[in-house]
Amino acid sequence: MAVVIHSSRIFRNGRIWTGVATRPWAASVLVRDGVVIALDPSTAEIPAHCEVIDLGGGVLIPGLIDAHLHLTLGSCAMCELDLTACRSREEFEQRIRTCHAALPQGEWLVAHSWNEADWKGAAPDVHWLREAGHRPAVAWRMDRHSCVVNRAALDVLQIPASIEGGRIERDTTGAPTGLFQEAAAWRIVVPAIPELSNARAKTALLHSAHALRKFGLVAVGSMEYLRDLLNVHDCVRDQLPLRVHATVLDRDWPLDDALRNAIAFPASSRLRVIGMKAFVDGTLGSRTAAMLAPYADDVGNEGLLVELAKDGHLDAWLKLVRSKGLSPSMHAIGDRAAQLALDAADHARATLPERDASTAPRFEHMQTMRSSDIARMEGRFASMQPLHKADDARLALSRLGAARIARFFPFRTLINAGATLAFGSDWPIVSPDPLLGMRAAITGLDLEERPFATEQNLTVEEALTAYTINAARMLSLRSGVIAPTYSADFTLLDADPFAWDWHCGTPRVLATFVDGV
Repeated sequence: MAVVIHSSRIFRNGRIWTGVATRPWAASVLVRDGVVIALDPSTAEIPAHCEVIDLGGGVLIPGLIDAHLHLTLGSCAMCELDLTACRSREEFEQRIRTCHAALPQGEWLVAHSWNEADWKGAAPDVHWLREAGHRPAVAWRMDRHSCVVNRAALDVLQIPASIEGGRIERDTTGAPTGLFQEAAAWRIVVPAIPELSNARAKTALLHSAHALRKFGLVAVGSMEYLRDLLNVHDCVRDQLPLRVHATVLDRDWPLDDALRNAIAFPASSRLRVIGMKAFVDGTLGSRTAAMLAPYADDVGNEGLLVELAKDGHLDAWLKLVRSKGLSPSMHAIGDRAAQLALDAADHARATLPERDASTAPRFEHMQTMRSSDIARMEGRFASMQPLHKADDARLALSRLGAARIARFFPFRTLINAGATLAFGSDWPIVSPDPLLGMRAAITGLDLEERPFATEQNLTVEEALTAYTINAARMLSLRSGVIAPTYSADFTLLDADPFAWDWHCGTPRVLATFVDGV
């Protein structure tokens, strides 16, 4: 008869915040084979050959979870030129010039993360990329809903007169300025950009996953195309250092092939598919988020409905995804988009009750909402990104006008209405550091350290809960708290987050444990 050898570890010599209301603190936790067995076990409960993990006086909390990011996109972005925090056109062009000089001949120059809020001016056009010369070049806005290309790229693109669900910016003569938004960027520009090889993509994926774990992350809810899940993620699933619960981005109607492959995708402790995602609108920064009234700084522009919402298929899509046992995730940033997403969820619930989180709709972003729609979020998941608030706060007043600021990132109002907040980053759109996200949610400080809409600030416990138990529930993870029968997924901090002055920075991550390791 085979002898089964169990691996036991006890974590002690620190403070342990469990996340469980009835027993929030403990002094030690016993783990066996990657699962929590007991809190503050007696001497008799501790096995003779139990490994001791010395917490060194740190504070152990449930492992932090990013409820919404893009692992493949972020991995690829680490191989691209980063334009974050360019403060002028001159700095923008200098980075393009330096990158161009270093690239092999014939390779596209791909850059990301410019934001006109950083130089407080207009969005770039084709001329900003002139330093790339005859090399095709594309630079993505930080939200990835707009991009600008150079003349060499324009020459190889097949550009129609117009495109539904997108915008091709043109000058007074009708010529493209190089700026493409929404479907224009995704359907015209993206297909022309050479993709990374599968081998290079696998290396980049594992590198970025390890980098994420250094931020204290034990699991992520990742938005992924099926081809990447099949060709990249599935090949390295046993090497993943954290849990990846994926939501499939393929949304061409009808869903037949994508849905069939999503359902058939093999599940493991480190990788599984939990849902499908649809875009309802664009973003506030690009002025493509679908609004109930025009933008205050762009008269006549109410944003865009895109894809399934534009074509009237959102209701049918949501019902179909739920009927197959998957969770439908809807990107909705503008108040009109939020209203349409809630309408679709209400229609589906009328015929198919939401019995548990595995098929419950996830409302992604929900950055601007009418008060009557906030009330409809009771008992529902609001998957939000605090660092987006810190970033968009710099342009919110100009985009929305003073009368609509009360609709902007209503964290506190949503909690009061009974919604469940689950926090993430949307990386690579902003930093994946969950402690920076916590700081933004707790302090209300924008990226320039100025307070904004602080009436929506959260307590430390509310922010921690959004990055742990709430995110775990929404993503169907057996973690999020430190309690018996739950996975031993922990984050060790150097300081007590409840006693920390979040205005002065963030605690430091000392270690991240997945399955107790």
